[in-house]
Amino acid sequence: MNNKKPKSLFTLILLTCLFLAASIANAGAGRVKARGAKTNASGGTSTAQVTAAKGNNGGGMVRARGTATNGQGQAAGGGATAVKGPNGGGGVRAGAFTADDSGNVNYQGAAAATGTNGSAATTGGFNRSQDGGINGSRSTAATSATTGNTYNGNTTYDSSTGSVNHTQKCYNASGNEIKCPKRN
Repeated sequence: MNNKKPKSLFTLILLTCLFLAASIANAGAGRVKARGAKTNASGGTSTAQVTAAKGNNGGGMVRARGTATNGQGQAAGGGATAVKGPNGGGGVRAGAFTADDSGNVNYQGAAAATGTNGSAATTGGFNRSQDGGINGSRSTAATSATTGNTYNGNTTYDSSTGSVNHTQKCYNASGNEIKCPKRN
């Protein structure tokens, strides 16, 4: 599949998203939505959807997503969302996928949030091969606003061995390694 098509689609989605966000930034509460689909030059379909909203209390969100196919069994797509709470907290997430006519699928995604309790970020994804094998991983980091302590964790999965591996380390605000707290 021509990689320019999804990139140009995502550029269009991003620009539309920014335009809508700017349009409602100084407006009162409300919501704007736009979506469309069309046959593309590759013989497939391209779709896009954008939503932006703002509440009376100052919170708001912007979301965009899209897909592109080429009519030969290949597809690519993705989306992103950004939110802002009325008290300053906020978060973002984004993800993208590709799939081909042989059954190969790839997904990558990331998210981050910040608020009065601290901040967190995660990134990861998976690959599925045409024979059904799946491999995936995720990395997560979180920091407490109260203590400054940080958690770093990594998880991997391999369907050929059935293994799930997880490692984690925690650090205090000075950067010294500490014992990670147990989940209740």
